[in-house]
Amino acid sequence: MEDNSNIFAVEVRNLSIDYGKYPVLQDLSFTVRQDEAVLLKGPSGCGKSTLLHVICGLIPNVISANISGEALLYGTKIADLTSPVRARNIGIVFQNPETQLFCDSVEDEIAFGLENICMPINEISTRIDEVLELTQMQDFRYASPKELSGGQKQRVILAAVLAMRPKILLLDEALSQMDISSKKILIEHFKTLRSRGHTMLMVDHDDILAEIATRIINL
Repeated sequence: MEDNSNIFAVEVRNLSIDYGKYPVLQDLSFTVRQDEAVLLKGPSGCGKSTLLHVICGLIPNVISANISGEALLYGTKIADLTSPVRARNIGIVFQNPETQLFCDSVEDEIAFGLENICMPINEISTRIDEVLELTQMQDFRYASPKELSGGQKQRVILAAVLAMRPKILLLDEALSQMDISSKKILIEHFKTLRSRGHTMLMVDHDDILAEIATRIINL
């Protein structure tokens, strides 16, 4: 999928979602330009995470929900995109890292997505080295993710997502369990990504990511 400067990176049109009992989102519409960093704000249960699940394609492809309206990635309906196309373009980091950890070592965790898109071994190795240094997880390369702290697990997931070099990065309380020094390092990297044309949609109750937000959307 090629992006186009004349269309939005993300566009949400008249989106409404419910899980059968009550509405989570109602008639929501907004657009996000390439290189924007948008902070999603609102009380717990207002639909911030649900919105990210729609944008990354989990709803309706994996998570069942009643949905009307649509979300588009560079002008194409996200629900119609194949998994490999979504993986190349969108990366998401959830608040609970346990939901994204599957492998026996940190190295394998980072390599997993790259192997699934058939990346050459030498490039995989280069990217693993790069993101381990970025997230300061070099000393844990061969460790089991199960043995890590919550903040370290979040760094592993973020490393695995950044290794894919997605055009759009979705952060759902992605730094919540990290110490302040780790947060500051990663925030500087996010600033660099945005300056290079990457797009970010962020959920953060502590406002730690507010300093890199170009816009705030209140749900």
